Amino acid sequence: MGTKRKKRIYERNIYYTVLKYYVGLFFRLSYGKREYYGIENLPSDGALIFASNHTNALMDALAVLDLDTRPKVFVARADIFKKPLLAKIFFFLRIMPINRIRDGRNTLKNNDEIIKQSAEVLCHNVPFVILPEGAHRPMHSLLPLGKGIFRIALLANEEIAGEKPVYIVPIGIEYGNFFRYRSSLLLQIGHPINVTDFVKAHPNKEEPVMMNDLKERLQEDLKDLILYIPDDVHYDATLELCNMSCYDRIDQLSLKHRVLKNRLTANRYTVSLIQNRREAEADKTIKILEEIAAFAESRKRKKISMASVANPNPVMTIIYRSLLMLLLFPCFIVSSILYAPTLLASYLLCSRMEDRAFHNSVRFVTTLLLWTITFVAFAITVFGLFEWELALALSLVFLPSPLTFYQYYKWFRTTRSDIRWILAKDLRTAKKRFVEWIL
Repeated sequence: MGTKRKKRIYERNIYYTVLKYYVGLFFRLSYGKREYYGIENLPSDGALIFASNHTNALMDALAVLDLDTRPKVFVARADIFKKPLLAKIFFFLRIMPINRIRDGRNTLKNNDEIIKQSAEVLCHNVPFVILPEGAHRPMHSLLPLGKGIFRIALLANEEIAGEKPVYIVPIGIEYGNFFRYRSSLLLQIGHPINVTDFVKAHPNKEEPVMMNDLKERLQEDLKDLILYIPDDVHYDATLELCNMSCYDRIDQLSLKHRVLKNRLTANRYTVSLIQNRREAEADKTIKILEEIAAFAESRKRKKISMASVANPNPVMTIIYRSLLMLLLFPCFIVSSILYAPTLLASYLLCSRMEDRAFHNSVRFVTTLLLWTITFVAFAITVFGLFEWELALALSLVFLPSPLTFYQYYKWFRTTRSDIRWILAKDLRTAKKRFVEWIL
C-alpha cells in the first residue's frame, strides 16, 4: 500500500474556500469606504507575484487577497511557525514561512526550499503574494525592499521555461488612518513588470545585477502608487500640511471630493510642492515645517482630530451629526451591549501590544470570531423568546451592531473634536496661513 501523498499548499480545499469568503465579508465591513483601481492591469497570460507596500500588519495581506476571487499563497516571517499547531494553521491558510536576515544569517539557507516551493505555486497558476519590505511600518513611505521576491521571480521564470511569462505586480495600499478601525482603504494595481521579457532583454546580466535592477524598478513603481513622503525628519509636518490643505487642493485641481484616489492625488501634489519649496527656499520652508510640527503637537494636546482641521464646514457637521446621534441613541445602546464582549477582548489584546500597527488586525480577528459567536447566541435567544417575525426583525436590526457602534462612536468623537476646533481660534488662524502658503 503506497504512502499518502502530502497535500500541496496551493491545492483546492473546500474548507479554505468557505472561510475565505466569510473572512472577505468581515474584511470589507472593516472599512467605511474602499476603492480598488487597476484590476484591468492584471495579466491573464502568466504567473503573478503580487507585491504591495506594508504598513498595517495583517490588513495589508487581506487587502491583496480581497482584490479578486482567486485564492493566493502568502509568505510570513518564519519565527511564527515554530509551534507545530500554528504551522498547521498557517499551512491551511496558505501561508509559507520565510526567514529574514534579522533571524540570523544561518537561517537564510532554509529559504532555498521555500523559494522552490514558491516557484511551484506559480507554475500551478496560483498567484503568490509577498510584501517585499519584510516588515510593516505605519508611515507613508517605503522601507528597503528585500531580495526574496526577485529570487522567486527569476527561479519561477526558469522553472516555467517559456510556457508563460512571470509578472511582478506592484500594489499600493493607502489607509485613511493606520490605527482607526473602519477607516478608508485605497488599493491601486500598477503596471506589471514582465520578468520574462526583462531576462530575455538582458541575457548577459548576472543574476545579482538583474535582481538589483528589478528591485529599483519595483521600488519606483510602488512609490508612484502611494503617498510617498521621503523626508523622515519633517514627515509629521509634511503629512499634517497635506491633510489640512487637502480639501482646498482638490478644489484647486478641479477634482471631485469624497473620492479616495483624488485625495491621494491632491496629497501627492502637495508633497511635490514641499520638495520644490525646499530646493528653492530651504531655510524658509524648514522654518514653516517646524511651525507646522508645533501646530500638530498643540492640536493633539487639545484632542482635536485632523478630520476636524480638514473639515471646511464644522458647524453644519456638528448640527446634522448631533441630530443623527439623538435619533439613533437607543439603537446604539443595545448594539454597544451586544458588542461589548468583543470590544472588551480587542481592547485587552491591543493594550498588551506596543506596536499599534497590529491593533486593527486584532480588532478584525476578534470581531470575526467573537461577534459571530455573540450574534448566534443572541439569535437563538430572541427566537426562543419571541414570535419568529419579531425575532427575525431584531436579528436583522442588530446583526450590524459592530458597524453601528463604530459609526456612532466616530460621530461622537469627531463632533466633540469639531467643537474644540471651533473654539481654537489660534489654531484656525495658523491653519489658514499654512494653507495659503502651500496653495
